Amino acid sequence: MSHLRQNVITKDWVIFATERAKRPHEFARSLGDIPPELPMYKHSCPFCRGNENLSEPEYLRIEDEDGWRVRIIPNKYPALSPIGDRIRHSEGIHRSIAGVGYHEVLIEHPDHNATIALMELSDVINILKSYRQRYNVIRQDKRIESIIIFKNHGEDAGTSLEHPHSQITATPVVPSQIRYRLTEATSYFDDMGECLFCCTLRDELNAKERIVL
Repeated sequence: MSHLRQNVITKDWVIFATERAKRPHEFARSLGDIPPELPMYKHSCPFCRGNENLSEPEYLRIEDEDGWRVRIIPNKYPALSPIGDRIRHSEGIHRSIAGVGYHEVLIEHPDHNATIALMELSDVINILKSYRQRYNVIRQDKRIESIIIFKNHGEDAGTSLEHPHSQITATPVVPSQIRYRLTEATSYFDDMGECLFCCTLRDELNAKERIVL
């Protein structure tokens, strides 16, 4: 089972999951090679529609008359496991905690060559709905302290499979980056008597200089 270790100097928690080294990589090519044009379907891809037997079990599915549009499945090479207790261990300055949590994959579209930037609005809505539904289920687990949804886009960002997907992770600790933001927000409220996030939103809307939509 994986575990998390804390750097007592920075307070950062790092996940150690050696099994993830076995992940497949579809981006094996020489430096400078032009990426090939992706097909709509790839028979060896576990995320393509029709290959569901390669990516089971399934936690969530959104469908239409043509079949599924979004699926959520467990990561085949998880950094965290939903099985076990949140056990802490301390020896001198060395602190660790069992790698209890969730590591799931959200398959964003049945087409192998889709990209979220060019999807229909309904497909983007399905993705966001799926995030929320699964988030609300995971947050009921008392062992979980933080849920993070993220997407690696492309080889340079660390993704190992071409098919459009993102990930949901839930950890038994709160990352120091999140704790730092909460501490700063609390400090701002103590100094100014106002919510830092509310003030930021108000000032940006009034300035109208950095609003995308």
